[in-house]
Amino acid sequence: MRKVALMLAVGIMAVSSAVLAHDPPDELEVAVQFPAGSEPTIDGDCSEWDAVIPPSQYYLLGEKFYDGDKARGGMDASDLTLTTRVGWSANTQMLYYCQSVFDDVHVIDRGDSYDWYDDDGAEPMFVALHLSDQEIRDYRDAEGVNPQWGFNYAVPKAASGDTWMVISPCLACEWSLNDNDQHTFRWAFTGEDFGESTYNYEHAMKFLDNYPIGLDSYDDYSSFTWKTMSDGDIIHGTFRNNDDDGAGTDIDRWHTGSLGLGAFGLGDWYLEEINDDLPWNAATSVESQSWGRIKAQY
Repeated sequence: MRKVALMLAVGIMAVSSAVLAHDPPDELEVAVQFPAGSEPTIDGDCSEWDAVIPPSQYYLLGEKFYDGDKARGGMDASDLTLTTRVGWSANTQMLYYCQSVFDDVHVIDRGDSYDWYDDDGAEPMFVALHLSDQEIRDYRDAEGVNPQWGFNYAVPKAASGDTWMVISPCLACEWSLNDNDQHTFRWAFTGEDFGESTYNYEHAMKFLDNYPIGLDSYDDYSSFTWKTMSDGDIIHGTFRNNDDDGAGTDIDRWHTGSLGLGAFGLGDWYLEEINDDLPWNAATSVESQSWGRIKAQY
């Protein structure tokens, strides 16, 4: 059943390629569906994902990321490795991801705490409406709303200030930094906090339909509209990661879009039906036995 559904989704993409732009083109990543009650605990630990999800079917690895010259396959594993897992739940209507970032040195030294992109940071971006780049522009102009949803963060907090999370359209407003109905984010690391380490970024968020453009304030998200997703839907998503090796070095900027750093959430992600072949009880076992993890609180 899963293979049939994926073949149908790929067929739909092929038929619509003349009118829809996907980035990268002709590629479809899979978001595993968590059964009700088996959704991951958002705690910055990816082990419960790894206990269930086969890497060959679901992992998005560093080899899929493009560098600043729009070339793939150039990531040096001794310097940086990326492992990204994406899932969703029809029960909670939430999108989930857990990304592990191995880095030979973790750098947080930006001069302005808002400038997250000057440090080792990440920027996942999503569009639940599955629109092309031009269709997004047309939709914004016609409806006066924006369907694009982006999260930018660099952790831990910099010495220059408290800003570590920026959410489009809210620039580090208070609600974006705390757990709420819209999203929950946790991070943790193993190794040296500012040396060789693996940082985990784990996130749960509602599917955004749109938010109004041009408000004087986005101090809360009461004006946002959320979207209900179903098995077989395709959303757009892009992951970006910055690799800062310290003063005097250029920052490497990696992204899953072939169009470069300007592309926003155009990669195709298929929301899979529940895969009954996966060992869902293993995730519960891992979570119940986990203790003594290194937890980073913000």
